[in-house]
Amino acid sequence: MASPRFGFGALPRWRAPAILLFTAVRSSSVLGHHLIHRFQAERFQVFLAGHFAMWFGAGVLLPLWEYFVLAPSRWFLVLAGVSAAHSVLLVLAMDLVRRERYEQSISLVCVGNWVGVLVVVYVSPALLPVMAVMALLPVAFAEAYVRWQRGLLFVGITGLCLLTAAVLARFVRREDAAQIGNLWVETAFVIAGLTVVGLNLMVVVWNNAAALRTSETYLAEHAVDLAASRARLAAAADDERRRIERDLHDGAQQHLVALSMLIQLARDAEPERADALLDDAAELVGTAVVEIRRLAQGIYPPQLVSGGLAGALPILAARSAIPVRLDLGDLGRHPAPMEAALYFCCSEALQNAAKHGRPDTVATVTASVDGDRLRLTIADDGPGFDPETQGRGLANMRDRISALGGDLLIDTAPGAGARVVATVKLGDPD
Repeated sequence: MASPRFGFGALPRWRAPAILLFTAVRSSSVLGHHLIHRFQAERFQVFLAGHFAMWFGAGVLLPLWEYFVLAPSRWFLVLAGVSAAHSVLLVLAMDLVRRERYEQSISLVCVGNWVGVLVVVYVSPALLPVMAVMALLPVAFAEAYVRWQRGLLFVGITGLCLLTAAVLARFVRREDAAQIGNLWVETAFVIAGLTVVGLNLMVVVWNNAAALRTSETYLAEHAVDLAASRARLAAAADDERRRIERDLHDGAQQHLVALSMLIQLARDAEPERADALLDDAAELVGTAVVEIRRLAQGIYPPQLVSGGLAGALPILAARSAIPVRLDLGDLGRHPAPMEAALYFCCSEALQNAAKHGRPDTVATVTASVDGDRLRLTIADDGPGFDPETQGRGLANMRDRISALGGDLLIDTAPGAGARVVATVKLGDPD
């Protein structure tokens, strides 16, 4: 049975919960690294959708219902307005997720959530228990998506938010505070809200804790993979050296030997004959230069040295056997080993797409920098393949990225195209 495609670009948002439930049923590491890393985008989608439902339902629809049915208090409109503004921020955060800008997205969610919590507590102090748990929810979820420095900042701001909310609920008195809501509606909201938000928080915390529990096993398996990867890289380097030696022997060396013979013949020949031999020698020199340049191009593209990925990938795309769309953004320059690994990974993916694709297959190469990570995505609309297939080309790609401590995601299924995502971690900024 073909595996479903789990790539973010090919997955409608409404299918994310079903995909995660399907994976939870058949995955042995339900709440570990598998879901946090393999389904990073889908997990984020589910969280934002649930957070949006809570704020829009309980923060917009319920206050409007109370305003029109129970009492026309202006504070209901304030609650609805603030919650609607935060719902808009959540929609913007979803757009950031579509562009794989996770850190910016969760930061926007946290800021809007802090403001919303404080306003709700000020309007209705009795809702402090629900809002206290709500303040913790996005910060707990953010752990897997932000750098530790920003995570610590989020923790500190959340502590200040909880302190401020407690002060507002305890010491700020308003004459109309007891008149804005029905006691039974308020009680039902507190009970239901604590249950729903508390369960949501426990799921997020349990998910992250499960990932920590599986870290030792994950790292041990990763160490074994790295050892095998080093062995394959050493074997590939030996094969590459033998190929270069064979190409030099069969190509440039043969031209140089023939050139030496022509020059020797020209020395001993009559002037008229010598001129003709020297013309042949000049032509042979040109052929040898072209052969050496071709060999050097296959070893390390000069465009990669001078222009980095932004300069080399457009040339690689132009030479591809299939049409390639590029969206490179502002790549900048990065360490040479990183640029080389991503370049040859892209080259291998495009060769595979051209080799196994249909005549109308089109590939798309996208590069983006999100926080401290550089991500290169090569997607095609070709016939795809069995994800269990591990050919030499895929192994070389995985080894190159693993050698940098990065991750390679190969997302495909027969008849559903292929998507290769290479992610490497950038150095700490100065």
